[in-house]
Amino acid sequence: MRKIGIVMDSTGYLTHDILEKLQIRVVPLNVTIGDETFPEPELSNDILFEKLSHISGLSTTSQPSVGAFLQTYESLFSEGVEEIVSIHLSAAISGTLRSAHMAIDLASNPNIHLFDSRSAAAGLGVLAWAAAEWVEQGLIVSEILHNLQILRQHTELYFIVNTLENLRKGGRIGGAAALVGTLLQIKPILYFNQKAVIDVFDKVRSSTRAWQRVLDELIKTLSNGKRYRICVIHVNVPKEGAILLNELQTRFPEHEIRLFEAGPVIATHVGPGTLGLAFHPWPFP
Repeated sequence: MRKIGIVMDSTGYLTHDILEKLQIRVVPLNVTIGDETFPEPELSNDILFEKLSHISGLSTTSQPSVGAFLQTYESLFSEGVEEIVSIHLSAAISGTLRSAHMAIDLASNPNIHLFDSRSAAAGLGVLAWAAAEWVEQGLIVSEILHNLQILRQHTELYFIVNTLENLRKGGRIGGAAALVGTLLQIKPILYFNQKAVIDVFDKVRSSTRAWQRVLDELIKTLSNGKRYRICVIHVNVPKEGAILLNELQTRFPEHEIRLFEAGPVIATHVGPGTLGLAFHPWPFP
Protein backbone atom coordinates (compact mmCIF):
# COMPACT_ATOMS: atom_id res chain seq x y z
CA MET A 1 0.00 0.00 0.00
CA ARG A 2 1.24 3.46 -0.84
CA LYS A 3 2.10 5.70 2.09
CA ILE A 4 0.63 8.80 0.41
CA GLY A 5 -3.04 8.91 -0.61
CA ILE A 6 -4.45 11.24 -3.24
CA VAL A 7 -8.02 12.50 -2.88
CA MET A 8 -10.04 14.76 -5.16
CA ASP A 9 -13.68 15.75 -5.31
CA SER A 10 -16.01 14.45 -8.00
CA THR A 11 -15.74 17.55 -10.19
CA GLY A 12 -12.30 16.45 -11.42
CA TYR A 13 -13.97 13.94 -13.80
CA LEU A 14 -11.05 11.63 -14.38
CA THR A 15 -11.99 8.39 -16.10
CA HIS A 16 -12.31 5.13 -14.17
CA ASP A 17 -9.14 3.68 -15.66
CA ILE A 18 -7.06 6.58 -14.34
CA LEU A 19 -8.73 6.56 -10.92
CA GLU A 20 -8.25 2.80 -10.50
CA LYS A 21 -4.70 2.61 -11.81
CA LEU A 22 -3.49 5.50 -9.64
CA GLN A 23 -5.72 4.73 -6.62
CA ILE A 24 -7.22 8.21 -6.51
CA ARG A 25 -10.14 8.50 -4.08
CA VAL A 26 -13.12 10.66 -4.99
CA VAL A 27 -15.39 12.57 -2.57
CA PRO A 28 -18.73 13.34 -4.25
CA LEU A 29 -20.49 16.66 -4.47
CA ASN A 30 -24.29 16.50 -4.56
CA VAL A 31 -26.92 17.44 -7.12
CA THR A 32 -30.53 18.26 -6.20
CA ILE A 33 -33.30 18.00 -8.78
CA GLY A 34 -36.68 18.96 -7.39
CA ASP A 35 -36.94 17.09 -4.09
CA GLU A 36 -34.32 14.44 -4.97
CA THR A 37 -30.64 14.68 -4.04
CA PHE A 38 -27.95 12.48 -5.63
CA PRO A 39 -24.22 12.03 -4.96
CA GLU A 40 -22.71 13.09 -8.28
CA PRO A 41 -21.22 9.72 -9.30
CA GLU A 42 -24.69 8.15 -9.06
CA LEU A 43 -26.17 10.52 -11.64
CA SER A 44 -25.40 10.76 -15.36
CA ASN A 45 -25.89 13.82 -17.53
CA ASP A 46 -28.51 11.95 -19.55
CA ILE A 47 -30.58 11.32 -16.42
CA LEU A 48 -29.95 14.86 -15.15
CA PHE A 49 -31.31 16.54 -18.27
CA GLU A 50 -34.15 14.02 -18.62
CA LYS A 51 -35.29 14.76 -15.07
CA LEU A 52 -34.94 18.50 -15.62
CA SER A 53 -37.26 18.26 -18.63
CA HIS A 54 -40.08 17.30 -16.24
CA ILE A 55 -39.68 20.10 -13.70
CA SER A 56 -39.56 23.87 -13.76
CA GLY A 57 -36.27 25.49 -12.84
CA LEU A 58 -32.72 24.19 -12.70
CA SER A 59 -30.92 21.64 -10.59
CA THR A 60 -28.75 22.85 -7.71
CA THR A 61 -25.47 21.60 -6.28
CA SER A 62 -23.91 21.35 -2.85
CA GLN A 63 -20.46 20.61 -1.47
CA PRO A 64 -19.59 17.25 0.08
CA SER A 65 -20.53 16.80 3.70
CA VAL A 66 -17.86 16.87 6.38
CA GLY A 67 -18.73 13.24 7.03
CA ALA A 68 -18.04 12.25 3.42
CA PHE A 69 -14.54 13.72 3.65
CA LEU A 70 -13.92 12.20 7.06
CA GLN A 71 -15.00 8.76 5.88
CA THR A 72 -12.65 8.94 2.89
CA TYR A 73 -9.70 10.13 4.95
CA GLU A 74 -10.21 7.54 7.70
CA SER A 75 -10.60 4.76 5.13
CA LEU A 76 -7.21 5.62 3.65
CA PHE A 77 -5.54 5.80 7.07
CA SER A 78 -7.03 2.41 8.02
CA GLU A 79 -5.42 0.95 4.88
CA GLY A 80 -1.96 2.11 5.90
CA VAL A 81 -1.71 5.53 4.26
CA GLU A 82 0.36 7.91 6.40
CA GLU A 83 -0.28 11.22 4.61
CA ILE A 84 -3.01 12.51 2.28
CA VAL A 85 -2.96 15.19 -0.40
CA SER A 86 -6.53 16.35 -1.04
CA ILE A 87 -7.08 18.44 -4.18
CA HIS A 88 -10.31 20.32 -4.82
CA LEU A 89 -12.59 22.67 -6.69
CA SER A 90 -11.75 26.38 -6.52
CA ALA A 91 -12.60 27.75 -3.09
CA ALA A 92 -13.73 30.95 -4.80
CA ILE A 93 -16.77 29.18 -6.28
CA SER A 94 -17.46 26.31 -3.85
CA GLY A 95 -17.45 25.46 -0.16
CA THR A 96 -15.86 22.07 -0.87
CA LEU A 97 -12.49 22.99 0.63
CA ARG A 98 -14.26 24.38 3.71
CA SER A 99 -15.88 20.99 4.31
CA ALA A 100 -12.51 19.30 3.91
CA HIS A 101 -10.94 21.67 6.45
CA MET A 102 -13.65 20.81 8.98
CA ALA A 103 -13.09 17.09 8.41
CA ILE A 104 -9.39 17.45 9.19
CA ASP A 105 -10.27 18.78 12.65
CA LEU A 106 -12.12 15.51 13.32
CA ALA A 107 -9.66 13.09 11.70
CA SER A 108 -7.58 10.63 13.72
CA ASN A 109 -4.48 11.66 11.77
CA PRO A 110 -3.72 15.34 11.08
CA ASN A 111 -1.42 14.61 8.12
CA ILE A 112 -3.91 15.79 5.51
CA HIS A 113 -2.73 18.48 3.12
CA LEU A 114 -5.40 20.45 1.23
CA PHE A 115 -4.72 22.00 -2.15
CA ASP A 116 -6.97 24.47 -3.96
CA SER A 117 -6.88 23.75 -7.69
CA ARG A 118 -8.24 27.27 -8.32
CA SER A 119 -10.08 25.61 -11.19
CA ALA A 120 -12.71 22.97 -11.97
CA ALA A 121 -13.38 19.95 -14.20
CA ALA A 122 -10.22 18.92 -16.07
CA GLY A 123 -8.37 21.92 -14.63
CA LEU A 124 -8.72 20.15 -11.27
CA GLY A 125 -8.53 16.59 -12.56
CA VAL A 126 -5.16 16.97 -14.26
CA LEU A 127 -3.61 18.19 -11.01
CA ALA A 128 -4.87 15.16 -9.08
CA TRP A 129 -3.69 12.95 -11.95
CA ALA A 130 -0.23 14.52 -11.77
CA ALA A 131 -0.06 14.21 -7.97
CA ALA A 132 -0.92 10.51 -8.11
CA GLU A 133 1.79 9.89 -10.71
CA TRP A 134 4.30 11.69 -8.51
CA VAL A 135 3.34 9.32 -5.70
CA GLU A 136 4.13 6.42 -8.05
CA GLN A 137 7.49 8.04 -8.80
CA GLY A 138 8.35 8.10 -5.10
CA LEU A 139 8.09 11.82 -4.36
CA ILE A 140 7.37 12.87 -0.78
CA VAL A 141 4.46 15.12 0.19
CA SER A 142 6.46 18.36 0.35
CA GLU A 143 7.76 17.73 -3.17
CA ILE A 144 4.27 16.95 -4.46
CA LEU A 145 2.79 20.11 -2.96
CA HIS A 146 5.67 22.21 -4.32
CA ASN A 147 5.20 20.75 -7.79
CA LEU A 148 1.43 21.26 -7.62
CA GLN A 149 1.87 24.95 -6.86
CA ILE A 150 4.08 25.40 -9.91
CA LEU A 151 2.06 23.15 -12.23
CA ARG A 152 -1.16 24.96 -11.27
CA GLN A 153 0.35 28.14 -12.70
CA HIS A 154 1.00 26.35 -15.99
CA THR A 155 -2.44 24.69 -16.22
CA GLU A 156 -4.83 26.41 -18.60
CA LEU A 157 -8.58 25.78 -18.91
CA TYR A 158 -10.92 27.35 -21.45
CA PHE A 159 -14.57 26.52 -22.01
CA ILE A 160 -17.33 27.67 -24.33
CA VAL A 161 -20.95 27.61 -23.16
CA ASN A 162 -24.22 27.89 -25.04
CA THR A 163 -25.82 30.01 -22.31
CA LEU A 164 -24.67 32.00 -19.30
CA GLU A 165 -28.05 31.61 -17.60
CA ASN A 166 -27.04 28.56 -15.58
CA LEU A 167 -23.91 30.28 -14.30
CA ARG A 168 -25.88 33.41 -13.47
CA LYS A 169 -28.56 31.57 -11.51
CA GLY A 170 -25.96 29.52 -9.69
CA GLY A 171 -23.99 32.60 -8.68
CA ARG A 172 -20.77 31.30 -10.28
CA ILE A 173 -20.55 33.76 -13.13
CA GLY A 174 -17.94 36.18 -11.76
CA GLY A 175 -16.69 38.68 -14.32
CA ALA A 176 -18.84 37.16 -17.05
CA ALA A 177 -21.99 38.72 -15.57
CA ALA A 178 -21.79 41.66 -17.96
CA LEU A 179 -22.42 39.31 -20.87
CA VAL A 180 -25.81 38.01 -19.69
CA GLY A 181 -28.41 38.73 -22.33
CA THR A 182 -25.90 39.22 -25.15
CA LEU A 183 -25.27 35.63 -26.20
CA LEU A 184 -27.32 36.01 -29.36
CA GLN A 185 -24.57 38.27 -30.64
CA ILE A 186 -21.45 36.61 -29.19
CA LYS A 187 -19.90 33.31 -28.15
CA PRO A 188 -17.88 33.87 -24.95
CA ILE A 189 -14.76 31.90 -24.08
CA LEU A 190 -14.59 31.53 -20.31
CA TYR A 191 -11.71 30.69 -17.96
CA PHE A 192 -10.65 30.99 -14.32
CA ASN A 193 -8.96 34.33 -13.73
CA GLN A 194 -6.23 35.16 -11.20
CA LYS A 195 -8.85 35.34 -8.43
CA ALA A 196 -9.89 31.76 -9.33
CA VAL A 197 -13.37 32.82 -10.42
CA ILE A 198 -15.03 32.36 -13.81
CA ASP A 199 -14.38 35.26 -16.14
CA VAL A 200 -14.39 36.11 -19.84
CA PHE A 201 -11.18 35.30 -21.68
CA ASP A 202 -12.48 36.50 -25.05
CA LYS A 203 -15.72 36.87 -26.99
CA VAL A 204 -16.21 36.10 -30.66
CA ARG A 205 -19.09 35.78 -33.11
CA SER A 206 -19.45 32.02 -33.60
CA SER A 207 -18.60 28.62 -32.12
CA THR A 208 -16.14 28.00 -34.94
CA ARG A 209 -14.28 31.21 -34.22
CA ALA A 210 -14.38 30.54 -30.50
CA TRP A 211 -12.70 27.17 -30.94
CA GLN A 212 -10.14 28.62 -33.30
CA ARG A 213 -9.33 31.21 -30.64
CA VAL A 214 -8.83 28.47 -28.03
CA LEU A 215 -6.72 26.44 -30.46
CA ASP A 216 -4.62 29.52 -31.11
CA GLU A 217 -3.85 29.65 -27.37
CA LEU A 218 -2.98 25.96 -27.37
CA ILE A 219 -0.72 26.27 -30.42
CA LYS A 220 1.03 29.28 -28.89
CA THR A 221 1.66 27.31 -25.71
CA LEU A 222 2.88 24.20 -27.54
CA SER A 223 5.43 26.28 -29.43
CA ASN A 224 7.75 26.07 -26.40
CA GLY A 225 8.69 22.54 -27.53
CA LYS A 226 7.57 20.74 -24.35
CA ARG A 227 5.27 17.74 -24.31
CA TYR A 228 1.76 18.48 -23.02
CA ARG A 229 -1.15 16.62 -21.48
CA ILE A 230 -4.28 17.92 -23.23
CA CYS A 231 -7.84 17.23 -22.10
CA VAL A 232 -10.95 17.75 -24.19
CA ILE A 233 -14.03 18.21 -21.98
CA HIS A 234 -17.67 18.01 -23.02
CA VAL A 235 -21.08 18.22 -21.33
CA ASN A 236 -23.47 15.70 -22.85
CA VAL A 237 -22.15 16.10 -26.41
CA PRO A 238 -19.87 13.07 -26.84
CA LYS A 239 -19.86 13.20 -30.64
CA GLU A 240 -18.65 16.79 -30.69
CA GLY A 241 -16.06 15.94 -28.05
CA ALA A 242 -14.83 12.97 -30.08
CA ILE A 243 -14.51 15.14 -33.20
CA LEU A 244 -12.35 17.63 -31.30
CA LEU A 245 -10.30 14.81 -29.79
CA ASN A 246 -9.64 13.29 -33.21
CA GLU A 247 -8.67 16.67 -34.66
CA LEU A 248 -6.20 17.35 -31.86
CA GLN A 249 -4.71 13.85 -31.98
CA THR A 250 -4.20 14.22 -35.72
CA ARG A 251 -2.62 17.66 -35.46
CA PHE A 252 -0.54 17.07 -32.32
CA PRO A 253 0.38 13.35 -32.23
CA GLU A 254 3.41 13.91 -30.02
CA HIS A 255 1.23 15.03 -27.08
CA GLU A 256 -0.97 13.02 -24.71
CA ILE A 257 -4.61 13.86 -25.49
CA ARG A 258 -7.68 12.44 -23.73
CA LEU A 259 -11.46 12.99 -23.73
CA PHE A 260 -13.46 13.55 -20.53
CA GLU A 261 -17.09 14.30 -19.76
CA ALA A 262 -17.90 16.91 -17.12
CA GLY A 263 -20.65 15.46 -14.94
CA PRO A 264 -23.88 16.78 -13.42
CA VAL A 265 -22.37 19.27 -10.94
CA ILE A 266 -20.51 21.21 -13.61
CA ALA A 267 -23.34 20.53 -16.10
CA THR A 268 -25.74 22.22 -13.69
CA HIS A 269 -23.71 25.42 -13.86
CA VAL A 270 -22.63 25.50 -17.51
CA GLY A 271 -25.49 23.69 -19.25
CA PRO A 272 -25.53 21.04 -21.99
CA GLY A 273 -23.39 21.49 -25.07
CA THR A 274 -20.46 23.05 -23.24
CA LEU A 275 -17.01 22.17 -24.60
CA GLY A 276 -13.67 22.89 -23.04
CA LEU A 277 -9.94 22.36 -23.24
CA ALA A 278 -7.42 22.02 -20.42
CA PHE A 279 -3.68 21.49 -20.80
CA HIS A 280 -0.36 21.63 -19.02
CA PRO A 281 3.21 20.41 -19.59
CA TRP A 282 3.71 16.74 -18.79
CA PRO A 283 5.87 15.10 -17.61
CA PHE A 284 6.63 17.78 -15.04
CA PRO A 285 8.97 19.13 -13.87
